[in-house]
Amino acid sequence: MKTLRDGELLQRFRLCRADMVDALSASERPPHPRTLRELADLQLVIMATEAAISDKSDSYFLQRFEEQAA
Repeated sequence: MKTLRDGELLQRFRLCRADMVDALSASERPPHPRTLRELADLQLVIMATEAAISDKSDSYFLQRFEEQAA
C-alpha cells in the first residue's frame, strides 16, 4: 500500500513538471524572472521530496539511518 502511494506521488511530480514546461512553452512571451525563480524553488522542493521517497524505499538507507539515530 505504501509503495503504491509512493509511486503515485512520484507520477504526480513528473506530471507537475511536465505541466509547468507545457505552460511556459505555450506562451509567446518569455516568463518573468520572478516566475522562473519561483519555479526553480518549486523544482528543488519536488526533487527533495522525490529523494526522500526513494530513500524511504531503500532498506539499506533506512537501516543506516536508524543506526545513526540510535
